[in-house]
Amino acid sequence: MCYNVVVISCTFKSSQRGDFKMLRIFIPIVLSLLAALIYLTLFKYRQSLKNSQSKLNEMENFLSIFGTVVDKTQIGLAIWKSGELIFINSRIIDHAALIGLDLRNREQLEHLIQHPEENLPLFDVLNFVREYRLKHEEVERAWRKELGKNYVEIKYVRRKIGDDFYSAVITRDVSFEFSSVEQNILTALVDILVAELSKEEVDLYELGEQVRTLLTEYGLVDILGIALLEPGGIIHYPYFKYSDEDDRSGMRITPDVKNVTRFVIDKSMKIWIRNSGKEQELPDGYRLQRIRGEEFTIYAVPITYRHLTRGAVLFEKQGEDQFSELTISLFDKVAGMITLALNFIEMYNEIRTERQKLFEMSIRDYLTGVYTRMFLEQFLEKELSKSKRTSSPISIVFLDVDKFKEINDRFGHVYGDKVLRTLVNVVKKNIRAMDLIARYGGDEFVIVLPNTDPQLAQNVMKRIIETLREHGISISYGIIDASKFDNIDEIYKQVDMKMYEMKKAQSNNIT
Repeated sequence: MCYNVVVISCTFKSSQRGDFKMLRIFIPIVLSLLAALIYLTLFKYRQSLKNSQSKLNEMENFLSIFGTVVDKTQIGLAIWKSGELIFINSRIIDHAALIGLDLRNREQLEHLIQHPEENLPLFDVLNFVREYRLKHEEVERAWRKELGKNYVEIKYVRRKIGDDFYSAVITRDVSFEFSSVEQNILTALVDILVAELSKEEVDLYELGEQVRTLLTEYGLVDILGIALLEPGGIIHYPYFKYSDEDDRSGMRITPDVKNVTRFVIDKSMKIWIRNSGKEQELPDGYRLQRIRGEEFTIYAVPITYRHLTRGAVLFEKQGEDQFSELTISLFDKVAGMITLALNFIEMYNEIRTERQKLFEMSIRDYLTGVYTRMFLEQFLEKELSKSKRTSSPISIVFLDVDKFKEINDRFGHVYGDKVLRTLVNVVKKNIRAMDLIARYGGDEFVIVLPNTDPQLAQNVMKRIIETLREHGISISYGIIDASKFDNIDEIYKQVDMKMYEMKKAQSNNIT
């Protein structure tokens, strides 16, 4: 019994010693595996931290390139990497929502970039993005826009970092700076008006184009219209433009159309329509005509001067209630400056017309309507200089009516005046537009025929004499090539002598 126990006990002790030996081998292996696992875990965590720090550094570097410190309460920011939105904050979401745009909606954003005309407030921004986003180059551009009733600065930046292109849109509310913006606009508008009014002819389309460009540059309007009331109640729009592709300038509205422009003109009052889709009915049967399907905010101001309403200026922007009180105040000033310009144009045209009349009276003979001797000499000096410079002939014809004193004595001065007017009409029908007839004095006239030698001038005079004969009028004349003479007095002397030679020859033939 004892033996067996001893054997069992010895067997157990021997087995226990073998297990300990195995444990001494296995435990280091397990500990090594655990250490390796912990090391790998720590390495991956460290690598993750390193990658995160790298991305953070990359983002910080990217933002530092923009020169912008992102403050979520002030700055709106959205960033795209190779076309994928990777960052956006709440401020820019709020700014975009002012015009119904969701920057997170890739399909909507892509559609607007492809069709910028569908969002007029951001037309130039979207058009710029469409033009440059696929180009392999860095760009930067800034705009200022009135979005809703906030004046917002929008900045688009595209930069290459590593192998990728990053695009960012940064927005900032600059409503507090609007007073300086207003000053800039009014100063630029003064320059535009001065430049246009200094021209010989003021082009209202060009004026409207420059004013609209100025206002759209600051994001204040999408559409500008200038309307003028014409005789018969027709409203003419010398300028009315939605976009380069949708230009309604030149259209006319008949008196039976009682639209918003006619309301402003007839009532001589301003009107502010915050939603063109909901406010189509106007007082007294007037109605807003929607030319385009979108909803617009409209502000219209009458053009009034000399106690009469002459037209209207229309400011429009896509979207509902897009104008602030500050903008409306600015529009009143812009409309006032356009009104002053139109008043100046009308007064200038009246003065110019009167001046032209006075000038015409000074250079036109009151009886026959031909040019006077004063204008004749100015014309001759110019044509003589040209003739000598080009070595071309210039024929001068001096003529008078035969026995004109006897005609007056026999038939009276009224008949004599009729003879002179008939003479002038016949001459005008037989000479070119470039030629000239002037009254030298009494019944004496001078015809100037540039680029015409005496032989050709003689042919012209034969036609004139034949036609005058049908009216019972006889004339004497002389012809010379004036290009051979150096002064006008010598020309008069020589051509007068030629005429009297003809008169003397006719007298001798009669006797």
